[in-house]
Amino acid sequence: KLTEALAATEIVEPRIPVVSNVDAKPHSDPEVIKSILSRQVTSPVLWENTMTDLFDKGLTKSYEIGPNKVIAGIAKRINKTHDIANISA
Repeated sequence: KLTEALAATEIVEPRIPVVSNVDAKPHSDPEVIKSILSRQVTSPVLWENTMTDLFDKGLTKSYEIGPNKVIAGIAKRINKTHDIANISA
């Protein structure tokens, strides 16, 4: 059902590439993004690979939006010096 819903959904090319947790790579092609969104539901999350790639590309500041600091904790385990701020509702 998700694949069908995504096929009927218009996704435009993003200004900033979307980094997928499925393959830890940036994507700009709307059709590829649809395919990856569908696969994301059943694929392992490559969180460490994704974050390491972003750090290697120069990521210096992140924001976690939500009531907890789970992502911040994981990011700090991967890169102890990373600057990540939590924004809670």
